Amino acid sequence: MATANHRLATVDRRPYFEKALTHGVARRMIDPARCDAIVSDGAKGSVQVAQYFGTSHLFASLDNARKRIVHLVSLYLEHQYGDDLAKAAQSLQDNSFLSHSRGGNDLLKALHAMPESAVFDGGAQGQALKEFQDERTLAKPMSCAAYRKELNRRDLNNRMLEAARWFAQDMNVPLAALDSVAAEAVIRTALLRRLGRAGNCPNRAEFAALIETLRAALAGTGKLKFPKGLMADVPVQHQPIAAAIRREIDKHDAPLLADLTKPLDAVLDMLDARYFLRDTGLEDIDAFDAFVSKEWQKLTKGKEDPFSRQTVLLCLAAGVRPKTTLSVPEARALIRRVRAHGFNTGVVVDLINTSAPFSIRSDLLSMWEEEFFPEAQERLQDASDDKYIYAMQFLTENCNIRKK
Repeated sequence: MATANHRLATVDRRPYFEKALTHGVARRMIDPARCDAIVSDGAKGSVQVAQYFGTSHLFASLDNARKRIVHLVSLYLEHQYGDDLAKAAQSLQDNSFLSHSRGGNDLLKALHAMPESAVFDGGAQGQALKEFQDERTLAKPMSCAAYRKELNRRDLNNRMLEAARWFAQDMNVPLAALDSVAAEAVIRTALLRRLGRAGNCPNRAEFAALIETLRAALAGTGKLKFPKGLMADVPVQHQPIAAAIRREIDKHDAPLLADLTKPLDAVLDMLDARYFLRDTGLEDIDAFDAFVSKEWQKLTKGKEDPFSRQTVLLCLAAGVRPKTTLSVPEARALIRRVRAHGFNTGVVVDLINTSAPFSIRSDLLSMWEEEFFPEAQERLQDASDDKYIYAMQFLTENCNIRKK
């Protein structure tokens, strides 16, 4: 019977400072005088750190301060020298213990100063520096590996924000307009705008026109073609960021644009959170709705009040020419027609699903199927109301009825 070979691995969980100190003393790289200085500096530094975070009089505060200062020294040494304990030990021999502590604290300060996210925050303050230092030296002490990972993440955030500022300026967008906007959304818009040879930063209607143009170009190939010179004027330091976001557009947005089975407003709704658009107020919304919902605008004549909508939909269900306002004779004729031929509510549902603005489609369906139509059917087809008194009352209360 074969015996398995078992190997035991030891894990050294000592602070990096302790490893470097032990390594240096064992090899006589750190002399006794320096060891005494480290002990003296450690005691002095612990009192200072305890005072900074609370009090220097309680034993618990002093013990926590000792842990903090050892962690700061360890962070600095490991970040500087990695696995080379000999170099770390030599640094302890050549430089004071407190200088290493300050070095670790400077690393945390530099990290705290970097952007926590790639979103323009308008100058808002995140976690306070002292709170950050408190957490990262005691409650959740940051290992060197964690520090480097967070440093890389925040550095990427910083580079994203810098690139977004450049592209915003290129689109004539003031920085004040970017509050709470993701840097990636700004860059995404700038790249798509360049691809479609659009003007400055588009508003909702202009963006809809741009997407429609790109969808037509995609119909043949299914791929967005970015010309080689598209980013020739982009500063070198921003090009890697722009190239990465361009790949995201190719991967996630191009297939959506190429799917012509989806209506334009549905595609725009899916893209909305990924792009930054210039806000031009209510006129922008009206122009956008007119562009993406031409058939709806033709029916409603641009009137979006509930009474106009309900009048149009009721006309369609009754099989008469859709209007936003009915005269009294037209209303009475509509009642006679539905009593003779009934309603065709399927026409209304199809129209809402294919032509109504995507943003209100769900609400319109709910209104028609659950609120307006059931009551309309009951009131307008009530044969006992032979003089149309209650039917006309319902139409007057829920539709636009023009009286003489």
